[in-house]
Amino acid sequence: ATAALLLFADGGWLPRLLPFFTPPVDRYGIGLGLTMALKESAFLLWVVYGLLGEKRLAGQATVLKSLGYGRWQCLKWLVLPTLLPALSIALLATAAWSLSAVDVALVIGPGNPPTLAVLAWQWLSQGDEIQQAKGALASLVLLLTLAIMALAAWGVWRLWRRRIPQVQGIRRPQPRALAGKSFALLLPLCGVACALLLAAAAQNSQPVSDSVGNSLWLGLCSASLGAVICLLWLASGPSRFDGWIWLPLILPALPLVDGQYQLALYTWLDGEWVAVLWGHLLWVVPWMLFILRPAWRARDPRMELLARTLGWQRGRIFWLVTLPALTRPLLTALAVGFSVSIAQYLPTLWLGGGRFPTLTSEAVALSSGGETSTLAAQALWQLL
Repeated sequence: ATAALLLFADGGWLPRLLPFFTPPVDRYGIGLGLTMALKESAFLLWVVYGLLGEKRLAGQATVLKSLGYGRWQCLKWLVLPTLLPALSIALLATAAWSLSAVDVALVIGPGNPPTLAVLAWQWLSQGDEIQQAKGALASLVLLLTLAIMALAAWGVWRLWRRRIPQVQGIRRPQPRALAGKSFALLLPLCGVACALLLAAAAQNSQPVSDSVGNSLWLGLCSASLGAVICLLWLASGPSRFDGWIWLPLILPALPLVDGQYQLALYTWLDGEWVAVLWGHLLWVVPWMLFILRPAWRARDPRMELLARTLGWQRGRIFWLVTLPALTRPLLTALAVGFSVSIAQYLPTLWLGGGRFPTLTSEAVALSSGGETSTLAAQALWQLL
């Protein structure tokens, strides 16, 4: 979002290099939508990559290709019907984040009128009870909008699923699918271009003091505690409350943060680092569990059974058998948890009372004014 702001804003690089280019007034948030789509596509591609590695799906695709079906037919009749139900939580989480994103909307979104999430955040930040009530009502509207979108998507999926023909050996000519390699290179090239743009704009500027340190210790503490919580949760076995842990992913963030803030006020924890850490863990733990849970279920139980027959205790089995088998997914979960903590804006701002500046909070504050080099330095450090 910062790179797009520095590139397409009125005083950005593109209008400077091309004086005849005047960026249009984005009243409908088209640039915001494109930025969010580019940001979330990396996450969805990562989830799809993990699902495509399943042996059952790979075997079915091989059978279809051996019967003479093309790539487009395989995608339409096999891959999409198989992946979309598995992607439902990821798509719902993406929609919830897009509806309630405040930091990205403040940086690159329309200002007058703003998005509903920004408007609700502004109302909730007021000291007037009437304004806070309006903000709470706007948060409920966000929840209702997400529910309507989810029901509409479910209805479209059911209608489309009925129209998929049964494969009975009838082969018809199909248009060739677009080259996937060119689109696969688009996402990393955009990331590299954004990093180079930020590095060129940052020059020799330094980030705001204490923001790097606060971001690092919050990210490390959140990822470490999140890993411990996830492992304990998985080791305790299935529970009837397993579905509740996914609520922070599939609900808009604004009403959840508002509830956290009200609870912190009642417990006299507002403005304390414990409250900020708790606010980060509410989102870090579900994302880390989203990664660790499939790996935990896919582990070979025969190794643990063999260790038990040898008389090993549960702690020794966990440290010497279970944990080494989860090394790669655990490292991936730690990286994702750290990045989720770094990107948190509303929990840091509200629960911390503005006392704990981070790279994200300072970047959002600098986006409305200030030096371009300092803003680029903040965003570059956040990327690194």
